[in-house]
Amino acid sequence: MTVIFAREMSAFRASVLEWAGSDLFSRTKVAVSTLEEPLRTGDFAAVHAFNRQCAADGVRLSIFGKPKGGLVFDSLGGFTDVWRDSDYIYGTIEDAGAFEVMLGLPLDRVLAPYRRAKASLVLAALVGIAGMFFVFFALYRQRARIRELARTEKFRREFVADVSHEIKTPLTGILGATEMLSDGDASEAQKPLLSMITKESTRLNALVQQILDLARLEREGEALDLAETDLVDLAKESVDLMRPRAEAAGITLSFAAPEAPCVAKVDARLIGEAIGNLVSNAIRHSGSPDVAVSVSRTARGFAIAVEDHGIGIPPEHAERVFERFHRVDPARASESGGAGLGLAISRRIARLHGGDVVFSPVVPSGARFVLSVRGGRSDRDGR
Repeated sequence: MTVIFAREMSAFRASVLEWAGSDLFSRTKVAVSTLEEPLRTGDFAAVHAFNRQCAADGVRLSIFGKPKGGLVFDSLGGFTDVWRDSDYIYGTIEDAGAFEVMLGLPLDRVLAPYRRAKASLVLAALVGIAGMFFVFFALYRQRARIRELARTEKFRREFVADVSHEIKTPLTGILGATEMLSDGDASEAQKPLLSMITKESTRLNALVQQILDLARLEREGEALDLAETDLVDLAKESVDLMRPRAEAAGITLSFAAPEAPCVAKVDARLIGEAIGNLVSNAIRHSGSPDVAVSVSRTARGFAIAVEDHGIGIPPEHAERVFERFHRVDPARASESGGAGLGLAISRRIARLHGGDVVFSPVVPSGARFVLSVRGGRSDRDGR
């Protein structure tokens, strides 16, 4: 019984911290978006106004300059070392221009439900069976609260998807208008501005589409258009589509696969998108002179591997590369147009097919991503 209680309490504590981390990451993204312009222009009145909103929610706001990391602003006046302050749980995003924005939630407040439940457990041990029933009831109430918070997070994701959908329509109009102006009698002074508007609008349009794709994949009951598909042909088609981009970047793109067809029942459009994301990432971000794509059979199905010999991924980022909007090098990703959604989309597609996408480092340098698909058959299985 003690082991069961300990396991339940550990699971509950982990759920509380997981929700707090997710909530803090969402808040930090909003903070970066809100503070980017005031920080760039030195409008600290706006920073203080935003800090008052944070203080009303009990959230600590800290801002650091880059690259040396000097403290620029702190809700608590910098009286404690932000990086070593164990009284808070922190979330940070390092792509707010020349600044790093960090938000903190008091750990005591975050873990208050867990500590209340733990205190109830001790009380139950003292008062016996009646106390145990009370603890179970308290745990049920607290876990119901976590489920409610999860529903709130789901609503937030759907809200982002809805807003993105609404943004897409005016973006299409902007792109069409700039294209017409570019083809017209634009002056030499106007052409660079039109080119910039077209480039940034196209980039924003791609980001909106990725957000919509991810929201659609995360929606419950996502229907797959499954059909018997040769993964060798599908992967080769994706590689051929990416080959001009690789050649333009001076990268050698190779492909290897078994002679026998590798047939699996998959949604060809989605799997093709997942493979394309992995290859595109390697071309844009790896800095590798070559990228190798291969198809192979495994004990449970098939695997499509994308391997490069570039700069690799630091160990501290290995567990986060599949998180939405996470970018290993924000500055490099901004230059190449990455938004940090491609790997999250690819993993979601793989898991919808009963597989996964996993990362492993390449020695001496580089990265290898393997997309697995369950089931399937090869030519030797009866073709």
